[in-house]
Amino acid sequence: MRRSKLVRVAAIMGVIAAMAWATTAGAGASSRYERAVPTPNSHNTVPFKSALRNGVDAPAAGVSKNVNITKKTGAQSETSVAVDPTDPNHIVAASNDLSNFSAFTGVYESFDRGRTWQNAGLRVSAFCYDPWLDFNTAGDIFFSYECSDQRIAYREHGSTTWVQSGPLPAGSFPDRDMVVTDDNPGSPFFGHVYIGYDDNGNLNRAHIMISPDGKGGWVESPGIDDSVSTSDVIGNNVAIGPDGTVYATWEDYAHGFIKNDVSHDGGTTWTTDRVVTDLRLNTSGFFIFIPPQPDRGVLPMPFTDTAPAGTQFAGRLYTVYIDSDADGSPNTNIYFRWSDDGGATWSPEKKINDDTTDAWHFFPSISVAPNGTIGVSFYDTRRDPTGKKTDQFFSTSTDGGNTWSANVRLTSAQSDESGAGDANDYGDYEGGDASVAGWYALVWTDSRPGTTAEDMVTANFKP
Repeated sequence: MRRSKLVRVAAIMGVIAAMAWATTAGAGASSRYERAVPTPNSHNTVPFKSALRNGVDAPAAGVSKNVNITKKTGAQSETSVAVDPTDPNHIVAASNDLSNFSAFTGVYESFDRGRTWQNAGLRVSAFCYDPWLDFNTAGDIFFSYECSDQRIAYREHGSTTWVQSGPLPAGSFPDRDMVVTDDNPGSPFFGHVYIGYDDNGNLNRAHIMISPDGKGGWVESPGIDDSVSTSDVIGNNVAIGPDGTVYATWEDYAHGFIKNDVSHDGGTTWTTDRVVTDLRLNTSGFFIFIPPQPDRGVLPMPFTDTAPAGTQFAGRLYTVYIDSDADGSPNTNIYFRWSDDGGATWSPEKKINDDTTDAWHFFPSISVAPNGTIGVSFYDTRRDPTGKKTDQFFSTSTDGGNTWSANVRLTSAQSDESGAGDANDYGDYEGGDASVAGWYALVWTDSRPGTTAEDMVTANFKP
């Protein structure tokens, strides 16, 4: 059994143990893993109004109210969000829900730009994890997830019915999946849907699942990474160029690199791996344990996107990741690189977080608006001298990543996962998406006072 598979199984078993502890913790103790399953169309929205009304701890201008999407017992983490290109008031969000090991109902939607939310009506009769969302240009929503196998569900525009597909032919233990649609009319693969993942059951090889429309005909790509004899891939992230080029980028944790490969035929064949960055972090132990995420640890997995057609830097490939400070300080920062030659060569790294406090920064998300503006969000401990409590911060670039705006705080209160509780902490990632109207939807794991264990919280930001 491979290292990453052991880690995944150990994490799940740790949650089960935590659930058992919580349910036997003594008189008056309530399990943080109990929950009431909301019915489709039930509203669970809880805006955090008081802190915003009285001006205490309020986030920056341009940030909407923080809204608690889930507000239910149990722990939610690893969040994803997608904004409907046919109606930017329509947003779909998802998270892990570790309170129920026999069913998954962690997909929600809003029809008023995130002010109120309701259950989106998807129920999977299995324990599932690693949620990821994307819309195509027609307004169909795709939701990839894993239940010790690879699955996907979709709901067509205007429908209320989800179609669940799976298990897909994605190996014996796919992990860290993500779904992306080819929305480029100039692409020969316009409308294709891709799921990036690594196969724990086969040396952690990087693969993508490929479908002509996301609704069937799924096939697995060959192994993308060239290291066929070692277990080294985690977090295979996929991005699509305006011409349909498919980019795969992942963390090679056995060797301490972020690597990239490219396909020009819709994922059928791949070239030779290229190094994006040589990480300063020691990744040989897989998880890296930091004060705000001490139980699960963090991974410097990359997240990617491309500049849209018609913008100044059309086709430019962007990657964000975490790494330790180049000056040797014992913290982690958010770094960014870009490539104009399909990932063959990369720009020098840019540090996006602008604090000078040697704080911890982790789990960046990246999304590019139709006008080319790049948005990056991340967890950040700069406002806590102990380096344990987090906020969400956000930054944008309008010049292809060469310069970045002053960081904007999205959260109206801090979260703290450094103590006893959910052994998965914030999970492995958090989500963001740019709307066609130019604002950004962000979702994250939040455990501020007033939440129930950990909830999925959201805010929008308009640069």
